Amino acid sequence: MTSGLRFTFIMKKQLALPIVLTVGLLAFGCEKKPTVDLTVKPTTATKTFETSRLGNAIDRYVSSHSAVDAADANKAFAELDGEIAELQERVAKTDGDDRAEAAGKLANLQSYRTKEQVRFSAAKATAPMSTSTPETDVRSGAEKVGDSLNRAASNVGDAAKDLGHSIGQGIENTGDKIKDATDPK
Repeated sequence: MTSGLRFTFIMKKQLALPIVLTVGLLAFGCEKKPTVDLTVKPTTATKTFETSRLGNAIDRYVSSHSAVDAADANKAFAELDGEIAELQERVAKTDGDDRAEAAGKLANLQSYRTKEQVRFSAAKATAPMSTSTPETDVRSGAEKVGDSLNRAASNVGDAAKDLGHSIGQGIENTGDKIKDATDPK
């Protein structure tokens, strides 16, 4: 009788772990992920040229999803990063009220940058995939090298002709000047 109870107890323990794991996966695995509203622009208490430029660049990318607008947004991030670096330097080099003011601006800009990075990343994630494929050069490596060498030889030949023409023209002009200088008038 004890072995029967023991078997039941062991079976209950063995079933408990899979049940707990399943419930845990269902409870946490189905968690709703937060979404980013791409139309809502983050705000900052510190308005600068860089924050305005970044916000506008991301707005353009959200509406167009073009590579040009993505590059413009990346450039605007870099410019804002430059402003943030300047404020970090100012915080490190100053004290008192100036330091407190710079630290406040720094915190505002860093927070704004983080919010805009989230918005930009979400916009990139929702961008339609490009269906165009770049043209592939199907020539062999030897053919590509041969073509490159032919172009280089042609360029060298053109440069040599131009140099020869310039030297000939220079010699002719020098000869004319010598002739003019020695001719009695």
